[in-house]
Amino acid sequence: MNAVAQLPARGDAVARALLVSLSAPELDRLAAALAARGALAGLVRRYLNKQRSWERALERLPVVRGMYSATLGRRRALPDVDRDLVVEAGVPADFAAAVVNRLGRRTPALVTPLSRRLLASTERAVAHAASRLVEAGQTVVGSYHVALPAFVAARRLGVRTVLNYPIAHHRWQYELYAAQAARKPAVAAALPAFGDVAAHAALLDREIALADDILVGSSFVRDTFVAQGIDARKVRVIPYGVDAARFTPARRGPRGRPFRVLFVGQLGERKGLSYLLDAYRAFRKPDTELQLVGNFVTGAEVYRPYAGLFRHTPNVPQAELLALFHAADVFVLPSLVEGMPLVVLEAMACGLPVIVTPCGTTDIVRDGVDGFIVPAGDAAAIVARLEHLYGDAELARTLSENARARAEQWPWQRYARGAGDFVLACEQSAT
Repeated sequence: MNAVAQLPARGDAVARALLVSLSAPELDRLAAALAARGALAGLVRRYLNKQRSWERALERLPVVRGMYSATLGRRRALPDVDRDLVVEAGVPADFAAAVVNRLGRRTPALVTPLSRRLLASTERAVAHAASRLVEAGQTVVGSYHVALPAFVAARRLGVRTVLNYPIAHHRWQYELYAAQAARKPAVAAALPAFGDVAAHAALLDREIALADDILVGSSFVRDTFVAQGIDARKVRVIPYGVDAARFTPARRGPRGRPFRVLFVGQLGERKGLSYLLDAYRAFRKPDTELQLVGNFVTGAEVYRPYAGLFRHTPNVPQAELLALFHAADVFVLPSLVEGMPLVVLEAMACGLPVIVTPCGTTDIVRDGVDGFIVPAGDAAAIVARLEHLYGDAELARTLSENARARAEQWPWQRYARGAGDFVLACEQSAT
């Protein structure tokens, strides 16, 4: 089930871009856009459910179908992309990681080290499989962590390289997390850890150095690169998108339930979770509730003092998100570090006012129009905005309508078209 370094034969006028990705949704969308133009040479990634006979059998087996359908089985084949153009790599490690993560979701501290090793093994397999498929005349688009071997091969052939980097610059993150740990040591254990930081930095530094251009999802990410000395002209911002036909508003009448504050994402300090919990504890009223949706990171024990303050739902498939959005009154994502959080656009498409930080959202969210933008790490600002929405139904309704209209302006087609134009223009400018 590992990748074979072979793709269907295509004419030179057709095969133009090779994509390398673990499973980045934005590169899946780009792959579909390039395929529609006849310009996709191939997509190398981890496991994808192509509905082969053995996959259909797994979906029917009583013992394993639940786990498979809730994890790897959700990665369905990409619409409008020839399945033969999708090369999978690292499948055994990928399957093992899914099992480990599923069985150990309540004990992240125990499973995280093994999960990270399996992820690293999958990344290496994807990266090296892609390096064997690079050909002259292609553009190589690689996601961070899996781009390096393909970029090295591309350099030998004089092939143009585009690095997809979906989050803030890694060295900017190191500095931010060190400052945050000093500022709030009680929750520092729930901040991201990078293992061997020197090796982590060396890999990503090398990918950035070998990239002709860097594709990011927000001005925030671009600014972190510039802060680390990267020429702004090398970084192209193209915000991600949302499926507004899938994420739709609920019909809302008079509220006959508690005022619900919703958070969806990884439950840890990168997302600013302690600031949300502090804010909600100050805001809490008899007819309000806080719902957290997602899995806790390693270090989750730091949140024990907040027990009883919130309802918790473990990570759910995307198909179940709509009901959660419909049952909420406001979506809050107080992140310290992001790229361009897709869940914010999904919440807006469902007509939810949002309370967010400037981390990856300012290209999309308009402060006071679609929701509120508050400083990162400012619980008091979150409290003030919650009070506004709780006490002013007309304001909440206006922001809800604006949020939906704004989300409709950012369909995935907009991203795919812009990213496709960028990738193909890069290739043309190099020739």
